Amino acid sequence: MRSLLPFLAFLSAVLVFPLSLAAAPDDPARAIALDAATQLERFYVFPSRAQSAAAMLRANEAAGAYDGLSGDDLARRLTSDLAPVLHDQHVRVHYSIDVLPPASASGTASSPEESAAEARFQREIGYGLGRVAHLPGNVGYLDLRFFPSDSPESNAVIDGMANAVAYSNAIVLDLRRNGGGDSDGIARLLSHFLPPKTHLNDFLGRGDADARVTASTYTAVVPGPPIAAPLFVLTSSHTFSGAEECAYDVQALKRATLVGEVTGGGANPGRPHRLDDHFDIFVPSGRARNPITQTNWEGTGVKPDVAVSQDRALATAYAMALTGLGSDTALGTEERTRLEGIRSSLPTMDDAKILSL
Repeated sequence: MRSLLPFLAFLSAVLVFPLSLAAAPDDPARAIALDAATQLERFYVFPSRAQSAAAMLRANEAAGAYDGLSGDDLARRLTSDLAPVLHDQHVRVHYSIDVLPPASASGTASSPEESAAEARFQREIGYGLGRVAHLPGNVGYLDLRFFPSDSPESNAVIDGMANAVAYSNAIVLDLRRNGGGDSDGIARLLSHFLPPKTHLNDFLGRGDADARVTASTYTAVVPGPPIAAPLFVLTSSHTFSGAEECAYDVQALKRATLVGEVTGGGANPGRPHRLDDHFDIFVPSGRARNPITQTNWEGTGVKPDVAVSQDRALATAYAMALTGLGSDTALGTEERTRLEGIRSSLPTMDDAKILSL
């Protein structure tokens, strides 16, 4: 009798072959999506939301939703998928054309290579220094684009900026292009404007409801004279994260007048977590809580005291500063007339014209 083994082997191969075609393809995007889900479950500030987001990513991965995507396209798709689940603008997947530095084994702190890369980045952007200017009427102007972490170099830059305008009659702090940074940099800057040991902010750890305070920031003694001049802080919809904290802190302490637009609305600090050589995901692991308001600006943004479009914020704040100088009896008639002429012309002046005065 003829053996049935060859036929059975053939039949088995026929049955298995279509199944192998249906198996999940070895697409790198799938591994990135799955690792993003894991990082959210491990570190995201609100565990229940993290579980929902991770489940969504895994379901999408299994359905092949990310197959064929790569680079910025994959980063944008993952970020947009996470947005309606987490409602947290800090959570973003980022693609780097250059190989990212290796991560630490624990993932809870930066590796030496990541710390070195961050230090290089902060130096390359001048520790956030945009511009320091002196406007007529002895009004100081500080344009800060980023709040650096604590280091001798960054402290020297911040101290130098603040001390350059320390003897101004009024000061404009421009945060319209500032996307955030480190809470230590915020505390360093505000130490020039507030008494030492002023309680600025608390940071709470992970937890859906109750969570303990894991860190707090206070002002300290810094080089240079204390600055008591009126402070105007410019904001825009692009003002985000740490820049929002700075604006929120001085507003709650009634130390400044905020002029501009409602800010972006991100109050959950965290750090990037490496997914592979070219992708990482920023995962917030805590949340801010102001000691005065007992809340923060997450999702709502910081609301200005004087609401104007961002392109009119400098002109508006400068006009307010000049108006405040009108009661200065030390001003001579000629100087008073000059400043009044500038103030009356501000509605027709843009930022470049004002900064060229």
